[in-house]
Amino acid sequence: MTSSTHARDDAGAGAVLPDVDGRGRALAASVAELEILSRFDREDVDALAEQALAAAEELGLTDLVLRARLVQADLLRRRGNVAEAGRQAQETQRWAAEHGATHLRARTHFVLASVFQELGDLSLALEHAVRSVELLDDEALPETRIDHLARLADCLGLSGDVAARERYDHVLGLAEALGDIERQLLVLNNRAYCETVAGAFEEALFWSTRLQELTDQHDAELAVGRLDTVGRSLMELGRLDEAEAAMLPGERPEALDASLDGDAGADFLLTLAEVRRRRGHLTGAQQTLDECVRRCDTYGLTAIRVRARREQAELHAAAGDFRAAYAEHKLYCDELMDLQSAERDARARALQAMYETDEARRQTRRYRELSLRDPLTGLYNRRYVDDQLPRLLGRGAGAAGTVTVALLDLDHFKRINDTCSHEVGDRVLRTVAELLGEAGGTGDDGGFVARMGGEEFLLVLVGLDPAAATARLEDLRRTMAAHPWSDLTAGLPVTVSIGAACAPGLTDSEPAEVLARADAHLYLAKRQGRDRVVGDASPS
Repeated sequence: MTSSTHARDDAGAGAVLPDVDGRGRALAASVAELEILSRFDREDVDALAEQALAAAEELGLTDLVLRARLVQADLLRRRGNVAEAGRQAQETQRWAAEHGATHLRARTHFVLASVFQELGDLSLALEHAVRSVELLDDEALPETRIDHLARLADCLGLSGDVAARERYDHVLGLAEALGDIERQLLVLNNRAYCETVAGAFEEALFWSTRLQELTDQHDAELAVGRLDTVGRSLMELGRLDEAEAAMLPGERPEALDASLDGDAGADFLLTLAEVRRRRGHLTGAQQTLDECVRRCDTYGLTAIRVRARREQAELHAAAGDFRAAYAEHKLYCDELMDLQSAERDARARALQAMYETDEARRQTRRYRELSLRDPLTGLYNRRYVDDQLPRLLGRGAGAAGTVTVALLDLDHFKRINDTCSHEVGDRVLRTVAELLGEAGGTGDDGGFVARMGGEEFLLVLVGLDPAAATARLEDLRRTMAAHPWSDLTAGLPVTVSIGAACAPGLTDSEPAEVLARADAHLYLAKRQGRDRVVGDASPS
């Protein structure tokens, strides 16, 4: 296969090349159209991309071959094969850079922005989104410009940058001027979704209402993913009757099965179950959640299945079955930690597959470190505890002195989530993590702080005798209670119960035994009235 001689780079509708006949120009226009169509869920895009690829290979037009392959790579990414999509985009980017193919470079950055967005690296996604806009030629098709600008707005929005709003205004205006209804709907939905992520639910409702109005104007139906955005906006504002009414059209089997992204149906059902539970319609909520779980099990939707456990715990609690609620919540916490570790491992493998350079190794090490961290608080997670605690308690590891293992549990934390919101609850957890970090246990002596799941934390102190360790924990307990929580929690107090167990230095202690003693002491602290420290030497 030979490369075409470029008089100028392909700007969007196809390069004008001195050695390309009418078939080449027609194919360039077809590939440009294909790039526009691939932005949406169309069942014929695969076949069209394959046809364009074969025609480009026959004509020996390398730039069009790579553009068609890039469309296929983006389809792979949308279907879950993020690593292969990223690898193909990287290869295409190298060729485009070597041959001065500016439009192709812009398209690779466009795809890579979504790849890194999928991998959870919003900073790199944003870098690629910016480059995808900067490299667009003035002659780029207007739909292509809208798509690139919209992806930049999405990356900014998901990063919590208020500049996203101005970007969304601009790109929505372009789509309206073009009369492109599909792109208007896409922009409106993504903007509403980003506002829900940011907790700006009034803004989210405004844009989701615009989304509904535009759909009604054109006698169209909202897909379940977009109905989910609408319903969540209303639900978070307490407008539960309206939320359920808005979501009802998506409950039909044909609407759920029409989702091409593989998970919108289950995600939609999970939101609808939460709406019904909050309305007090527990039977309907349970039936909806059961269907969500069935779909998760059928299609292997692990992440949504884990979130469904949390909703099941809430349903048990709403029905007054607190024992079942507690058991389900423990399963949720355990599976969430496992899921987060698995996702980080998958991201590390994806990056390794994408790169074969020193930069790749650096990124892989970074993701391996992230696999040991809780994403909400930045503290170590249970996986790190399982790896580190046996070493710390092993014979000779505590030569510097006693190792104290303390389990900390926030008192009445569910009340904060229920009274304020889960967003406020998350902010409380992050603040608690900061206070724990300031309390010590994160130095060169081997001590550390971890989040065990939910509102339970672990603090390991090394080198303090039992009395000094208890004093440190008492100081921490008082610091927690004295922190100015009122503005955040609407006056609700935040206190912590602590159970501690000590393992003398130069011994070989079993982590399970030490943790069991700490857990028993934590239970005793709760039973004695909460907001207290109970350790090995405490009176029973």
